[in-house]
Amino acid sequence: MTCIKGDAPHARYTRAAPSILPVPAVVSLSFVLSATLLLLTPGPTNTLLAGCGASFGGRRAALLPLAEALGYILAVSFFVAFADAVRGNVTAFAAIRVLAAAWLLYSAVRLWSAPFRADAQSVRDTFVRVFLTTLVNPKAMLVGTVLIPAGAVAIPAWVATYAILSTAAGFGWVVFGACLPLGLRRHAYRAASVVLGGFSLAAVASVLSS
Repeated sequence: MTCIKGDAPHARYTRAAPSILPVPAVVSLSFVLSATLLLLTPGPTNTLLAGCGASFGGRRAALLPLAEALGYILAVSFFVAFADAVRGNVTAFAAIRVLAAAWLLYSAVRLWSAPFRADAQSVRDTFVRVFLTTLVNPKAMLVGTVLIPAGAVAIPAWVATYAILSTAAGFGWVVFGACLPLGLRRHAYRAASVVLGGFSLAAVASVLSS
């Protein structure tokens, strides 16, 4: 309250206007742009989502991006929490890449023999596969150790933003696969298998070269 003195016997009081301070955005625009570009880049999870969209159709595969978002929430949170401890530990990074390579190779083998049309049980199994593939996706490591700056405040907001962006991008990959011509869609799983196998070999090569 602010007192305004005057000639009147009773002083008049008026409520002081609240100070207006600039409130910085918790999540930077550069992070949103970088994360969007990263999510639009073909990768293990995106390849799997596109293959599922081609096999199941857009409607049946529409929930799979949620598995991607859940996987990213856990994986990115892990890399943020342990970034300082893991960043300088070459052995830890190598172990993570070997684990990712093993899972991607396993998924590639399973996808190669997967039927083009799958039942509801296969859709549920694929939800788990998308979740686990996202857990070992190298993009999660990049986001948790590079894109989210050290000392950033409100880490859950950064992680949630990335999860929301991944859901939108993942749905786009599902729609992309569902819109492929039928002749190409019949080979979607085997094409995805070859791509996942390539990512697995790349992960092994990065370990051997480090």
